[in-house]
Amino acid sequence: MTIDGLVVPVPTLFSEDGELDRAANARFGRSLCEASVDHLFLLGSLGEFTIVEDAERAALLESVIETIVGRTDAWVGCGSPSPARSVRYARAAEEAGAAAVVAVPPYYLRPTEAEIAQYYRAIHESVRIPLLAYNIPSMVGYALSPSLLHRLGAEGTLAGVKDTAGAIESVSAFLTDAPPGWAVLPGNDVLAVEAIRRGAVGAVMGMANIVPRLAVELVRAARSHDQARADALHALVVALAAVAATGPFPSTDKYLAQKVRGVAVGYRHPYGPLTEEERARVDRAWAGVEERLRPFLGEHRA
Repeated sequence: MTIDGLVVPVPTLFSEDGELDRAANARFGRSLCEASVDHLFLLGSLGEFTIVEDAERAALLESVIETIVGRTDAWVGCGSPSPARSVRYARAAEEAGAAAVVAVPPYYLRPTEAEIAQYYRAIHESVRIPLLAYNIPSMVGYALSPSLLHRLGAEGTLAGVKDTAGAIESVSAFLTDAPPGWAVLPGNDVLAVEAIRRGAVGAVMGMANIVPRLAVELVRAARSHDQARADALHALVVALAAVAATGPFPSTDKYLAQKVRGVAVGYRHPYGPLTEEERARVDRAWAGVEERLRPFLGEHRA
C-alpha cells in the first residue's frame, strides 16, 4: 500500500434511534470508493470514535471494509488514553482488513515524551501494518513534537503523521528534517494545497464527504504540480469549509452530506441533529456557494 493521496475521514452513520447503521455505513464507504478516493479513515474525529462502543467497532469495520472496491483501502483510528486498549483496537483493525492504523496520543492526562514513545512502540509492535501518529492538540490537550515523531519514524515505529494542528507552520515543522520515506498529511482541508506544495504526500479532507469530486481533483492537481488548477480548487474548498464552520462539528458535516449527497446520516447523543436555527444558518451559507460548486455535484450519491 501507499501512504499518500486523498484520505477521507468518514463519519459514522447511525439509525434514527441512534444505533449503528451497518448498511448505511457500507453504502457511504462504497460511494467514496466509486469517487476514487485513496483511503477511507474510519473512527477518527469525524467518525465520533469516542462514542462508538467497543462492541460496535468490529461491526462497523466489517461492514465498510468488506464493501470497499477499486484501489481504495481503509485506515482505522485506534488511539485511546490506554495503551492496552489501543493495542487491542489496532489488532482488531488489522484482523478486519485495515491497511493502516492511526493513533492520537493518550489524552486527558498528559504523559511524558518517553511514555508517548512507549505508547507508539507498543501499538507498532502489535501489528504488521503501518502506524501513523495523529497530532490534534485542540482535542488531545497537547501537541506532539516533530523531533519525537521523527525519532520514532527513523526507528521504524511510525510511518508518518496526520497533523491537525490547524497551522501550516506545524505541517512544515513535521516536514523539516523528517526521515526518508516518512509521510506527512495535513488534517485541515484549507491547508491541503500549500502543505502538498511544501512536501506533504497528500491530505486528509473532511469536505470530501460532502463534495468528493472536488477533493479528489484538488489533491490530484496539487500532487501533479498543476498549481493554477490547485489554487482554483483551493478557493472552492475554503468556501465549502466556511459553510461547514457555520454549525457545530461533526453534526454540520453530516447534515451537509445528507443535504448535498442524499446520505441518510443519523445522529447519536451528545452530537445530535442541528437545531432549526442552525439548519437555517447552514442553508443560507450553502446557498451562497452552491452555484460555484455545481460542476462537482450530482455524482457519487450514497
